[in-house]
Amino acid sequence: MIEHLPESEQEWLKIFFASPNELSWRSLLGGFAPADQADQVRRWLAHLGADRAKAPLVLPFVRGGEVTGWYATTQGAAGGYELGDEIKAWLGPTWLSRFDRVPNDAPDPMAAALRRRFGGTVYRFTGPDAEAKRVIASRLSEFAALLERKPQVTRARIRPVGAIRGDFERALLAGDETQAEAMIAQLKQTGRLNEENLKYLDVRLSAGLGLWPQIARDHWLIKTLSDLALPPQVLADLIEALYRTYVDEAEASGDPAALRAAFIVHVATPYPKLFASRRGIRAPRVVKAFTLFEQLQPSPDPTIVASLLALLPAGTDTAVFEPVAVAEPEPSSATTLDEADEAFDDGQIDRAFEFYMRLPASRKTISRLVSCVGMIGTEESQDRLFALIERSDPAILDSLAPAVAAKIERLRQSQTDGGEPALAEPTSASVVSPWLRWAEQLRAGRNLVAAERDAQSAPTNWNASEIRESSSLAHQFANIIGGLDGEASDIARAAVPQIFASFFPDDVKASPTAKPIASLLFLLIAMSDKLSRSDLDLLAQLTTLLLEQGLSSSEYVSLMNDLQDVQKRIGSYVYLPWSLDVAEALAILPSPSDQGRDARLRLFLQVLGQAAGFAHRLAPADFVAVDTLAKDYGVDAEAVSALKREQGADDVGAVSYPNLEGKTIGIYTLAEAAGSRAKVALESLFPGCKVVVNSDLVATSQLTNLAKTADLFVFAWKSSSHQAFYCVKDALDGKEPIWAPGKGTASILRAVLDRLN
Repeated sequence: MIEHLPESEQEWLKIFFASPNELSWRSLLGGFAPADQADQVRRWLAHLGADRAKAPLVLPFVRGGEVTGWYATTQGAAGGYELGDEIKAWLGPTWLSRFDRVPNDAPDPMAAALRRRFGGTVYRFTGPDAEAKRVIASRLSEFAALLERKPQVTRARIRPVGAIRGDFERALLAGDETQAEAMIAQLKQTGRLNEENLKYLDVRLSAGLGLWPQIARDHWLIKTLSDLALPPQVLADLIEALYRTYVDEAEASGDPAALRAAFIVHVATPYPKLFASRRGIRAPRVVKAFTLFEQLQPSPDPTIVASLLALLPAGTDTAVFEPVAVAEPEPSSATTLDEADEAFDDGQIDRAFEFYMRLPASRKTISRLVSCVGMIGTEESQDRLFALIERSDPAILDSLAPAVAAKIERLRQSQTDGGEPALAEPTSASVVSPWLRWAEQLRAGRNLVAAERDAQSAPTNWNASEIRESSSLAHQFANIIGGLDGEASDIARAAVPQIFASFFPDDVKASPTAKPIASLLFLLIAMSDKLSRSDLDLLAQLTTLLLEQGLSSSEYVSLMNDLQDVQKRIGSYVYLPWSLDVAEALAILPSPSDQGRDARLRLFLQVLGQAAGFAHRLAPADFVAVDTLAKDYGVDAEAVSALKREQGADDVGAVSYPNLEGKTIGIYTLAEAAGSRAKVALESLFPGCKVVVNSDLVATSQLTNLAKTADLFVFAWKSSSHQAFYCVKDALDGKEPIWAPGKGTASILRAVLDRLN
């Protein structure tokens, strides 16, 4: 073994095993060194190398033909103190007469050789007599042998925080709570989360899954978080949860008095600190909440109210937000310094900013504005501040406190470092839409770090309606993002959750003009190196979205080809319910042409062909779904029969089922066609069983009664309303429903049989 060491290792060994050490490297290589001494060297040099880099090295020093001492070190700069304690504990004070740390400047060639090679702490030690030295040698041999048997410790590679956070947001979009919680666990393993961060993730998890009342009813969580400088997304989630839970119904009534009463009791009075600054958030419910909060001020500012209402999407009915008696707006000059100071001292930063901007520039107003901008944190507020500074008296700027001047300089630097790139030909649309501005920034390939950071807050702070409602702008955005490569393309792929959430929010009906962006998202996900369950769920959502928006024959065939490519990569028994659910959605929704029908048939036949490879695993529910789809697609019954023969049962009906005669199965799903198919299939599988399907959008007595009385209750949570969720949760009174992981018949049937098994 010694002779096979690389030359680089032998160089320092030649120095260590040389005078004054009487054990020479030449004698060790030649095999004529004393056996006991050579054995000690071999045992320890066996630990030399990358696979044992954590093991120490302990080598003998020989005088007069006997081992009179030892040198020990670590294979690296770290762990020196721990090694000293470990050796002293292993040998004990009884056998040691000397144990020293060799100083760096000591004239000791053996220690110098070890230190030059490994860079760590070097120890030398010995025993009081020959007997003690024999015991030390024996114990060191046992120590070396023990280290040989010590299992290698492998640390799991921790992924970058940004990648984990991206997967977390994708899981939330797909409604996959299990995957989202797994991502939170990975984030915890990075060691970069404090208690505040963990609370933020809990809020984001509940908000992403649509569990708004769960957030809104946690009074002490909101009370605690409202004292912190919250990230915009978390602030938006908190206010959105409160508004949805306590104010939505009052707004729908159209009664301004009821609206304000609900807002005062449940939002403004218990949590006023949430309204320090909107932080640029444009989510409609957040904007409405800030509008109501401003109107509750002793002297509401009509200009601020009007500017907030202008942020709401076009077509929003704002009548309920208009004050009962509309006073004439006061001229801007009526704003006083006392009013601005009062707003600032009360922590109403947005209000204070607006008031200070109206006042003549002074040392105090500029200082306060700089503080406000630091809290608001938007580019718009920075731009307005710098515009004011540009037209201010230089003498005022010279009089600013050094700390304020330094803050202004840092703000300028941040705009220079992270601002938008100079675009060769900026479009007029990019001036209006931050999303197009972002896309052109990626295409220009400049300030990509800033572009990646900006995308994180885009769903709350950027307005996507201009692009979403314009076919030409949607095509322009999709073409820019689709044509990216390199690092810019990676940033766009990582931003898929933010693009999806911005352009297809769950409470806004998808516009056909946004079809190019839906196609773009499909390709960005489908082209990923690995497809997770969350990715597949998003692809299923986008498939349905595209079909409902209407596709031309060529677009439909292209979509089928893309789905075939995805199916080729994920074809397995685990994902069969997903494949069958997608095939069902294609069968139910119309195809624009014969070519389209042929393309979707090829996709279904591909699923059947892959299923033949795992036919032995197929369950009765799988065959029921396949039988139904075969009829939809006009596939010969013999193809399915062949699959059943490969499975080992000529007749699915011969399989033994639990007896559910006289039992009731309740199914809640908003996908009514899938619910109806599941009802027929379950009543066929379980003769004498009653299956009831409910698709109510809100909590109703029928849904409550079904959840209470059903022997088995299936909840298709990916096709459900949040109000229905809480209705069912309360009605079940602690009983666990059957969670169907998908929207289609196959997912519902598989979930039922899995529960029964």
